[in-house]
Amino acid sequence: MLVLGIDTSCDDTSVAIFESESGKLLSDRVSSDIELHAQFGGVVPEIAARQHLEIIIPMISNAFDEAGIAPDPDTIDLIAATRGPGLIGGLLVGLGCAKALSLGWNVPFVGVNHLEGHLISAALSQDIPYPHIAMVVSGGHSEIYRANSPADYILLGETRDDAAGELLDKVGRLLDIPFPAGPTIDRWALDPENGKSPVRFPRPLLNKTDNIEFSFSGLKTACLYFLRSDESANVRREIIGAEVFRAAVDCLLGKAFLASDRENLSTIIISGGVAASSYLKREAEKRASDENKKVIFPEKRHCTDNAAMIALAGLYKFEKYGPDTFDLDCDSSITVGN
Repeated sequence: MLVLGIDTSCDDTSVAIFESESGKLLSDRVSSDIELHAQFGGVVPEIAARQHLEIIIPMISNAFDEAGIAPDPDTIDLIAATRGPGLIGGLLVGLGCAKALSLGWNVPFVGVNHLEGHLISAALSQDIPYPHIAMVVSGGHSEIYRANSPADYILLGETRDDAAGELLDKVGRLLDIPFPAGPTIDRWALDPENGKSPVRFPRPLLNKTDNIEFSFSGLKTACLYFLRSDESANVRREIIGAEVFRAAVDCLLGKAFLASDRENLSTIIISGGVAASSYLKREAEKRASDENKKVIFPEKRHCTDNAAMIALAGLYKFEKYGPDTFDLDCDSSITVGN
């Protein structure tokens, strides 16, 4: 089957064409508007939706050109688009476009849970074993699942407040880092010089082994209070940002490996935008080696939002449940399994 994937869940407009028999991506395109939103210090939903509406059709046309196939019903067998979670304006553009193409071409379509896309994203580049522990870490989500199959996930724990990516964005504003702050803070955390400081922020819930949960709002507050203190005058912002991220990574890995122990599963897959972090990957691989476990990450380009993972997740959904009907609506707060 050839699957056309569409993702417009946040600020990136993404289109992909996936071939199921070979497992190859014939096209994998992402248009980022990060510079447009950077001037506002974050994603502006209305601007993002208008950008999706303006470029979605040219993006689809370019994807077919890249794949070397004609954009007609004789080539595409399935259309998969994100229906949630995400920003409702963008979701409406992508899902509406998928429905229109489905109707015009008489090709089935499915609405895909964006999180289930992230959960399957590592399979775009490698074989992944089931069952395994799956952790999604992004700007809006920090959750841990037991993945029994590509369509069967059990939530084991999640954040009580802020997501890890949201923490980085908020700390970035405190430290006057241009949006998005994550890549900059990641580089700071990798620098060993930034770890030679007496600054030590809390690791919320890390030692609470009776739950698999995160809480990052207190870490953000600890950073804020430190910046307001006299002590911060002699500490470089690189050290502060690095310590915040090191604390967050300690919490993320602590709970992921706790879940691994509890479920007696030796493979942990970490996905989502924060999984693009080189520091997180280094620390995860180091701990996995120490504990004789295996940790898997998607390719870096598939950690952030992309339509390739939506195409693959849509294929699995279609094979199990069949096509969706045109009354399917967007759901900005949909959860995994719904």
